[in-house]
Amino acid sequence: MTELENCMETLIRIFHHYAVQDGDAKTLSKKELKKLVETELPSFSKAQNNPKLIDCMMKDLDLNKDDKLDFEEFFPLIAGLSMTCEKMFNLHQKKGKKDMARLDQVITNIVDVFMEYADDEGKKGQLNKEELKKVLEQEIQSPELRGNINADEIEEAMKMLDKNHDGEVNFREFCRCVCDLAKCHYQKKKGKGGKKKKEQEGEAD
Repeated sequence: MTELENCMETLIRIFHHYAVQDGDAKTLSKKELKKLVETELPSFSKAQNNPKLIDCMMKDLDLNKDDKLDFEEFFPLIAGLSMTCEKMFNLHQKKGKKDMARLDQVITNIVDVFMEYADDEGKKGQLNKEELKKVLEQEIQSPELRGNINADEIEEAMKMLDKNHDGEVNFREFCRCVCDLAKCHYQKKKGKGGKKKKEQEGEAD
């Protein structure tokens, strides 16, 4: 398993570890989200110094307003933190990764992978077509994930990821890609559904 695939797998394990605590393994309650953030994102939690942090996060992430987060609603939190925390690329130089919480490590590793490939030509912040192809070839090994984005179809992959049409993939676009791949991986591992599946089952009844 590559570093990027390991990040996705760890995200799924972390989500499931907290989601299952109230008996519903497919969603996070506010209480479970609070425990996850305090345990897995201690640096972020302390830096915010906001007693209403979890309420604000729940309001922003809970798209269907049922007071729970499924995996698809949860992942934008990680993508958002990654986008705003590129400086975390240097965090492990000051603080060993062994001392970091798991979710801190995942976010740092996502930034780490991007910077490793984006710096091939002595610049940081963008992946050109060849660099993107190298990322896909080396970091996406799972046949299931390759079915969603493939290095052999680099022109199509570039068109799909390059939302601002500048011929390169920036970190925000890269995070969007990781987000989509992680959601696909989660659906295949746990079975498609979450809230949507439950709603369909309810309608069938």
